[in-house]
Amino acid sequence: MNPRLGLALLMISVLPPASGFAGDDALSAKDALPSAKDALPSAKDALPSAKDALPSAKDALPSAKDALPSPKSGKDILPIPVPSQGRWIFGAGLSWRNIGAIDFRSGVSDLIIPPLYQPSYTPVPGIGPDTGPADRAYDDGFIRPDARASRTTDYGYEELDQIQGNTLAFNATGGEREEVGRTTSADATSWHEDRDWIVAPYLKLSYQNDLGNGWSVGPAIHLSVAEINGSRRGLNTILGREERNTFDIAATDFYDVTGLDLPREVPYTGAPSIVAPLVPNEPIADRRLLTPTLRSTDVAVWNDSIAESLDVDTWSISVGAEAAYQYDERFYASVGSGVVLNVTSWDATRSDQLLQQINRGAPVVISSTSASNLGSSILWGIYLQASGGYHLNESLSLELSLRYDHTEELSGRVGNSSFEVDLSGFSVGLGANYSF
Repeated sequence: MNPRLGLALLMISVLPPASGFAGDDALSAKDALPSAKDALPSAKDALPSAKDALPSAKDALPSAKDALPSPKSGKDILPIPVPSQGRWIFGAGLSWRNIGAIDFRSGVSDLIIPPLYQPSYTPVPGIGPDTGPADRAYDDGFIRPDARASRTTDYGYEELDQIQGNTLAFNATGGEREEVGRTTSADATSWHEDRDWIVAPYLKLSYQNDLGNGWSVGPAIHLSVAEINGSRRGLNTILGREERNTFDIAATDFYDVTGLDLPREVPYTGAPSIVAPLVPNEPIADRRLLTPTLRSTDVAVWNDSIAESLDVDTWSISVGAEAAYQYDERFYASVGSGVVLNVTSWDATRSDQLLQQINRGAPVVISSTSASNLGSSILWGIYLQASGGYHLNESLSLELSLRYDHTEELSGRVGNSSFEVDLSGFSVGLGANYSF
């Protein structure tokens, strides 16, 4: 029950009747007491409406516009940092590098071709000098001086045809002459080995910062190892040839028998101080005839045989930048470029042998020498690379790459030789990447 209504009824019950205390001027109960309608406010007036009692949500809560400061007052607020979206990528695989063209210039060997044959002459024995008196024994006769100063009867001959007009001829054999001819030449040579496809394992580490719209960019480091080998055998820089011709020498001496009637009975044998035609005891000066007959020819040849080899180990460290584009959930492409530091170590050898061959016999090594050299070099270069990949899942992907390196040439020396190696060239790589 309404408390105001209860209070009004209580007051009516305790008040005395109006007629016992008042006259005509007294108010009747009807007039004295307000009606319940007037005494008690209506529920509508007594209780405020929900609309009036509770403020509206619009008035009770400030609007987002009023609660948050305007962006125009940026100097009054701190910006909220947004973390960058990036990922690390680690990759490994194999590349096939088309590098390693070798140019070797082989200098002339230091080996010396020794002389083998020497020219010689052995005079015909028994016939003495070609001038002056002497005991002379020929194959077809003899002449020996006797007591006379310039003529003698101590002579003999075998055939009538030795009497040739006004001369008496004597023949002898047994002489020998060796003639030697020698030629040599020396020229440097060279050899070339084309670049080849070399298997080179590689590692890759990069960081890709997401730029949005499928693009990302970041630094990248590549490490690869390659081994280059080249060799050549049987190179020649010196040649030699020596030829020896051996002749048998026959001699013919002529004696002046002008006006003499020599005996016709052959063989004729004279004696000292007998009655006989007196023949000069020395031959006609400057008339000795030497007739060579080739007996044999010997030929010796020489050549060097050079073997050269080169082994190169190259560690290539590339530092650059890469930009990648993801054009759907699975496929992406990237391009990159940067500088390359090539650390190379090399081992070069050269061995020389001098071979001798006589009359087409088996070659024989008569001397040899060898040289070796170790070295290292740092070579700079640049690279350009394009890649395409396929994501197997969120972290793993397969990648195919095409790359070109332009690098300084490696050069060095070993013994009398020098070399250059071209480390520039294309490479094709296939590997796997892990992103995190």
